[in-house]
Amino acid sequence: MKIMKKVNLILAGMILLSVAVFTGCDNGDDPDPMQVAYDNADLAKGGIMYDKFWASESGFSQSDANIAKFNASADFFRCKQCHGWDGLGNAGSYNNRGPKTTRPNISGINLYQLAQTMTSTELYEAMTKTAGRRSISYNLSTYDPATNATEGDKMPSLTEILSDAQIWDMVKFMKEGMFDVSQLYDATYTGTYPTGKSVFANVGKDGNEAAGNTFYSANCAGCHGADAKTITVEGMSIGKFTRSKPNEVQHKVKYGQLGSAMAGEFDITVTNMKDLYKALANSTKYPD
Repeated sequence: MKIMKKVNLILAGMILLSVAVFTGCDNGDDPDPMQVAYDNADLAKGGIMYDKFWASESGFSQSDANIAKFNASADFFRCKQCHGWDGLGNAGSYNNRGPKTTRPNISGINLYQLAQTMTSTELYEAMTKTAGRRSISYNLSTYDPATNATEGDKMPSLTEILSDAQIWDMVKFMKEGMFDVSQLYDATYTGTYPTGKSVFANVGKDGNEAAGNTFYSANCAGCHGADAKTITVEGMSIGKFTRSKPNEVQHKVKYGQLGSAMAGEFDITVTNMKDLYKALANSTKYPD
């Protein structure tokens, strides 16, 4: 009898263990695949893609069948074209960048603010929508902002162009890699799109000029020169370009000038950027 009781106790224990094992498989502890995808995303690649997703620097396949179309109609595919370098859309520094037959209207969405308020999953779902998006097959040569702008002004259907991983890279950039440009400079936006005006002031705001000079010497002077005049951009020295277009410089510094030897300073912080801006605001040390 004692032996039978012991056997029964062992069997009961085995049954309880089996129940625990099987119920444990559904205990809600499995990782959220959306969170895993976000955690594995590459913020730096996302920032590069925001500029030009098909650039070689982003890892995009240069043998993709649509490369020629992207290059021929670049501004219809570049995120920065519709949302601005600052992410503020047509209420920011692109408030006077009107459409042409070669580029669409600027979006009315404040992308920076939107990215801060939405979850990463919500952003991913918004970016992978297909309804109301422009198919890659659409003929953009027919775009005319006065008579035929509707389709061309739509966001491209990203699921036809990018992989899930690439879309997650862009989501991570929007959530964690975009600067709040109001921390870098003061801007006054007047008028209404597309005839508005942007005036920039206080470039570098509360940055440390000495620290900015140190950062410039270590990371920029080798190519741009001690006075930032060795390489010009749009006919301007780097000092003048920063003072004139602080909305753009912040992205180029962090994610690079695509198609050139200038790689991004992917780890630069908002404090570093403030310091660099503060230094470059000095037109005596970094003249026009």
